Amino acid sequence: MMGRKRHSAVLASGMAALLLLVAGGAVATAASPTVYVGDAKQYSVAFKAEEGQVYVLELAGSADCYYTEPHEDVGQQAFSVFPAPTLMHQGPKALTAEESGGSLFGGWYSTIRANLSGDQVTGTYSYDESEESFHCDTGFSETPFAATRYEPAGAPGAAPPKAGETRVYYGSEEPIEAFLRADGKVVGGIRGTFVSQCPVGRRQPAGGRYALFAHPAFAKRGDKSGFRRHVESSGRTHSGVQFRESISIAGRVEDGAISGTYTRVRTSKPKKGQAQRCATGPLGFRATRYLPAAGS
Repeated sequence: MMGRKRHSAVLASGMAALLLLVAGGAVATAASPTVYVGDAKQYSVAFKAEEGQVYVLELAGSADCYYTEPHEDVGQQAFSVFPAPTLMHQGPKALTAEESGGSLFGGWYSTIRANLSGDQVTGTYSYDESEESFHCDTGFSETPFAATRYEPAGAPGAAPPKAGETRVYYGSEEPIEAFLRADGKVVGGIRGTFVSQCPVGRRQPAGGRYALFAHPAFAKRGDKSGFRRHVESSGRTHSGVQFRESISIAGRVEDGAISGTYTRVRTSKPKKGQAQRCATGPLGFRATRYLPAAGS
């Protein structure tokens, strides 16, 4: 269902204030992006500010669903979008990012608008999905949200952890960038990018940076806090070559970090000749636990 929108350029005038993003007195750099996270009953959001630009890391929530022929309310359904960090562009009144996807039978569309001020990101979002007579949406008006600055666990500016809270993890060491959440049973909302050594999907060449999964992924935690998620996909390139991709992520949840590996194996079968196999990984990754900044 999910497709990624092309990144839009950020206008210099709209981003001048972001060059002053401060975390503990230091300007955010490529090596240390500033992370913002927001949680409420109806949404979860996350952003990063890096080198004067802002990216959406996460948008998840719930939408009201119903049938139109005849009208029948069916309750709420969860949605989770932006499987990879998405650059926001400067709109007339706010930074904006959009994402859409679909098939022959229907599609979905999501927009998020944000303003960054001090230690907060505030704004609105919307989500709309339609498949024949079935619809889900977040209402006629956009839903407001708020996110606050987070710091790596153990950093001087981080607040102490709270019992029962969903843990947030982020890491951006090459070649993996990852954002994850974890509670006692599930590692959820697995998002991020990797640098591929093989072609990806129908047309993406080797050497590019792509989403770990087409959709944000989830995995159950084992008895020893280990987890694994495996996804298979297949298709045909524009030239007619059949391919299959085997994608897996595995790791372990620790008090201060999630560490693990990501592997993607592509098998293609040309019209003539033998099948060809290309593997990316296993690629190691480490995502550090983040906590709200003290006083935020």
